[in-house]
Amino acid sequence: MIALITAAALTLAADAVPEAARHTIAQANAAWLEAMKHQDAAAIAAVYGDEAIFVTPTGESLRGRAAIEAFERARFAQTGRVVDGRIEDDGLTTAGRLVYEWGHATLQIERPDDRATVTGRFLTVWSPDASGRWRIIRNLSLPE
Repeated sequence: MIALITAAALTLAADAVPEAARHTIAQANAAWLEAMKHQDAAAIAAVYGDEAIFVTPTGESLRGRAAIEAFERARFAQTGRVVDGRIEDDGLTTAGRLVYEWGHATLQIERPDDRATVTGRFLTVWSPDASGRWRIIRNLSLPE
């Protein structure tokens, strides 16, 4: 049997997102942009769970906070410096104890010889850890 999800059902699911998760997600998104500007790979990785999986836009799969931090550090060296940007949620919903967040990001990147705009979409899965702190357990970064 195929279930159709209506806009009303998505609204109800979004309303069910715990306030603590909403707060953490909003803070993490704001901190992510600042960490990108400062090339702070440790700050970016800090919100991930110990065994989190991050799938890059090229399909590479990384497991664990340390691997994600190393990837971000290497990416900064290759792509240039983020000088501005924004990250926006397009939606939030719950499934059991998990919160699914999807949205898009736009970054202005400065390189030695030019500036570029990079855009992408994402799907992030959040879960409370043993202490109740919301952490990213899965992140899928999709190219535009």
